[in-house]
Amino acid sequence: MLGVLVSLGSALAFSLSSVATRRAVLKAPVSHGTFVTVLMGVPLFLIVCLVTGQILNVADLSAEEYGLLAAAGVIHYVIGRSFNYAGVAAIGATRSGPINALNLPYSATLAWLFLGEDMSLGIVLGIILALIGPLLMFEPRKAPAQPVAVSDVPPSGGGTATATAVPSVEIQPIGYVYAVLCAVCYGTSPVLIRSALESHSGVSILGGLAAYSAAALFLILSLALPSRRGLVAALNVKTLQAFFAAGFFVWLAQMLNFVALTLASVAVVATFIRFSNVFTLVISYIYNRQLEMITTRVVLGVMLSVAGAVVMVLN
Repeated sequence: MLGVLVSLGSALAFSLSSVATRRAVLKAPVSHGTFVTVLMGVPLFLIVCLVTGQILNVADLSAEEYGLLAAAGVIHYVIGRSFNYAGVAAIGATRSGPINALNLPYSATLAWLFLGEDMSLGIVLGIILALIGPLLMFEPRKAPAQPVAVSDVPPSGGGTATATAVPSVEIQPIGYVYAVLCAVCYGTSPVLIRSALESHSGVSILGGLAAYSAAALFLILSLALPSRRGLVAALNVKTLQAFFAAGFFVWLAQMLNFVALTLASVAVVATFIRFSNVFTLVISYIYNRQLEMITTRVVLGVMLSVAGAVVMVLN
């Protein structure tokens, strides 16, 4: 039960990150977002490691387990997050989320093959529902071209809102491809994390620090590439402000995700984290209504995706 509650907390944090990301990618490039949010996560995980004392348990994990965590970090936080941000920028958070949910059947299949977790008829039915939801939402068309304004203060925030003109809402079909590739990355990392931490429930935060540190090191080393050398110089206060909320909430979500994966199976954790799609739908309607195309097909797709997740966990 504790694993379920922690997973739901992670789902809410993921949804807040997605909503914040939708606004951030209008103000700064996707590559900047990945760089900022990953590097933010390292000191935040380190602080929690120090507070909980898990930093003293460094020797509890083997070199192989650290290798699994490092691989999970690069696959999820660098590659997967880049595809996620690109997908959100192209088709919006409410559409990309349910497509990202394809990581659930993918994770369940990998866990069945490599970790020996169960794969019943009910789980197969849940997988089918999870697959139908994203297919239902596919609409390769553009919204009417018209400028929209995004308030820098939420409707309930009080005070005087300042509006900033942003591009018209447009659905770019390539975003569906980005979201599927993101799902593959996001579906692989939980299996790697579970493999590394399954017998180490007391070092979940340390595991998150190891994964984030590996991802941050990968990004820093990538700056040696000619095409990446201008990234740091291009970073500015505007970019940092745009991705600060997204970075904080995704770190919180990942920390809770690591804790959940030490308390419950991959299938259970991945299932309840899928409720982030419902949270994202509601929060996006309240705060990002100008930026999201929330149609009946989108709502139905989200519901089918979550229904598939529920059927899986019940079995």
